[in-house]
Amino acid sequence: MTAGADWQPAAASLWLPAALTATLAAIALLRWPQARFVFLTLLLPLFFLCGLLYTESFLSPELPAHHLARLIPEKQDASLTGKLIRKPVFKDAKTHLVLETDSILLPSAQAPVSTTGRVALTVNAPQLKGFVPGQDYLVRARLSLPDRQATPGAFDYAGYLATEEIMVKGWVATPLFIQPIFPLATNRFSMPDPYFLERFRQQFEAFLYARLTPGDAALYQALLIGDSSGLSPEVSEMYRATGIMHILAISGSHLVVVAFLTTVFFRFLAGRFPWLLLRLPAAKIALALSFPVLFLYTGFAGFQPPVARSLIMTGVFITAILLDRQWSSLNNLAIAALCILLLNPLSIHTASFQLSFAATAAIILAMPRLAAWRPKKDNRSPLQTLRYLVISGLFISCAAFLATAPLALFHFNRISLTGPITTLLVTPPLCFWTLPLGLMAILAQPFAPTAAVFLLKAGALGIHISHVLTGFLAGLPFSSLWLPTPTIPLMALSYGLLFLIFHTQRPLPVLAMLACFALLLSGYTPLPKWHDNSTRISFLAVGNGSATVVEQPDSRVILIDGGGPPNDLFNVGERVIAPFLWHHQVRRVEEIILTHAHADHFNGLPWIIKRFQPKVLWLSETSSQEPGFAAFLQDAEKNGCQVRVARAGEVLATGKKGFAITCLANLALAENKEPVADRRAISGNPNNRGLVLRLDNGSNAFLFPGDIEKDHEENILEKGDLLKADVLLAPHHGLGSSGSARFVAAVKPRYCVVSTGKKEPFPPPQYRDSGTDIFSTARQGSIFFVSDGKKITAHPYRATNEAQEAL
Repeated sequence: MTAGADWQPAAASLWLPAALTATLAAIALLRWPQARFVFLTLLLPLFFLCGLLYTESFLSPELPAHHLARLIPEKQDASLTGKLIRKPVFKDAKTHLVLETDSILLPSAQAPVSTTGRVALTVNAPQLKGFVPGQDYLVRARLSLPDRQATPGAFDYAGYLATEEIMVKGWVATPLFIQPIFPLATNRFSMPDPYFLERFRQQFEAFLYARLTPGDAALYQALLIGDSSGLSPEVSEMYRATGIMHILAISGSHLVVVAFLTTVFFRFLAGRFPWLLLRLPAAKIALALSFPVLFLYTGFAGFQPPVARSLIMTGVFITAILLDRQWSSLNNLAIAALCILLLNPLSIHTASFQLSFAATAAIILAMPRLAAWRPKKDNRSPLQTLRYLVISGLFISCAAFLATAPLALFHFNRISLTGPITTLLVTPPLCFWTLPLGLMAILAQPFAPTAAVFLLKAGALGIHISHVLTGFLAGLPFSSLWLPTPTIPLMALSYGLLFLIFHTQRPLPVLAMLACFALLLSGYTPLPKWHDNSTRISFLAVGNGSATVVEQPDSRVILIDGGGPPNDLFNVGERVIAPFLWHHQVRRVEEIILTHAHADHFNGLPWIIKRFQPKVLWLSETSSQEPGFAAFLQDAEKNGCQVRVARAGEVLATGKKGFAITCLANLALAENKEPVADRRAISGNPNNRGLVLRLDNGSNAFLFPGDIEKDHEENILEKGDLLKADVLLAPHHGLGSSGSARFVAAVKPRYCVVSTGKKEPFPPPQYRDSGTDIFSTARQGSIFFVSDGKKITAHPYRATNEAQEAL
């Protein structure tokens, strides 16, 4: 977990301490058992050093010179050949493919060259048919390296692709740009073909959508083959809000059901052979035979990392039972974790790894507490058995919920208070009815498709029941909570409390510790300040848009703009701004200032207003005709936010030690536009109907001119010295339509920040000779400034990461 941290020394310097520790451990082992304590003590630093060295090889893999990622240093068109290794995924009106490449033809080359590496392709067409896993294709695509994480707290898309061994992405503009090279040489369903199971997944998915309603087919697709791309946003939100989205992702619970069914079946078969039972226990025979079935099912799920980890975990526990070591549950769990991390140590940083092992460990620790509720065998009624099942199910669900809550907040900033109840209610219809019938349908479909359809339609009853239950529970007030990201010390304290809770018998201390546990995760726990009396201004990387977070020393937060590229499938407020705020333990935004009514400045604000409850929303005008603006104002008023129009000279926010945000000009108001003819010329352009803001913190100043264009920058030059600032947010995202020489000279900035999604041109031509330090959010990610009122320090996010990697 600590490998790659900035406080770690270089990997090369760790070899000598590791060798010395190993030598001392070997000497101590030779003097066993007298030196037993010394040997076991040396194992701790030895394993730690070995873990650092082993993980380092995964953090910085040495790619061959002909690897695709080395041949594509920047965005460019190229022709590729390669093999389709996964079934197509249809999502967001696009078709997504993963290709294992073998050759590439670059525009500057005369002939293709050999290459290796995977590429994630997005084809600009929905529901494309005819793509077959194992088939070779010729592709014309615009290739690029995935952008690394640009904002703290936001989703690391490049890191996610790296865990899938994908380091290049590509855009295929039309389906005509991807063509098969030659037909498959082998039979479509021949077992020796490594892509047999992937093609069977694809064929069964098509069978689901051809025979069932789209809603039932999408849920079966998630439940049986581990692909949730077909779920509607409404259904996905219902399951997330109730905390049971994990049920729709193939995991340990699914393998347990498969193991149970196959074990019962093989145990029944073993009972038909008495001579076999005389030599081996029926339970061990059944478990040993069930593992190959589990392996095939994992392959049917695409050998996705979470499923493969569940298979390893299940395999370790099966092996423990075969060796009569099943009672060492925590040791078996640790062995499973070690086996998984030997395959890929970076798995320990994934949410699925952490959540699954935390939940399993909690269940293991909670099980002994259920002994008091278990009815005695000689005097057990059906009612007592039912009572025990309900209590034990709820108790186990609560234990897993408590164990995963800190991690869920750390990764997703969301927990569901109805999760334990929903799990208890939804697990029987989905996992004990729909899932078994769906598994039987998988077996029946190649030979008896009619019977498979019957089984699937019968299992759909469980889907409908789960939809009703989750829909009702998701609609309850406070069914789920969005909370700030807990810090590492808070998580350590939380898990320390959980350990004490699991080992305490008296109810009052348990209740007191549960209250402390809830307080630690609530976001209300007083935390040490990251600064003394400094103000932090963060220009977030939101693509072609703008969002600036102002954090004052007294923890008050102000947001200036909050928008990004217009995209119905990506909400910049939900995906970038809110995660950043939660990452900084922000629960509430005091004020929002919108410089002007353009979607790329406000389309993320409705989500922020709903979650962070600001008191005031400052605008340049309320009558803009920009699409979505009227609905945005209605949402603000509905959530109790006071909407106000700023006027020139008005102070919008104040703070300690000279902190103030002042409206220098409101270009939408008549008094700021002379002559009237100019006003008519700009009345339809929101860029020139915005606010010009000045942020003062002591002797430091920041200027926010919005998207004002050159012709209208002249209107505010009369402000004179009020325009002078240490930091300038480049107007109109650094485009050539803004930033006249006179305007830049009047501001005389020391730093200039360009909030954009385009890496070129850099620096923008109009700022090249200004003598300022220029930052681009497209190149360097979010840009952070810390001002103590006297001096300003700049911290580009990606520059910091690159420095850490260099260390």
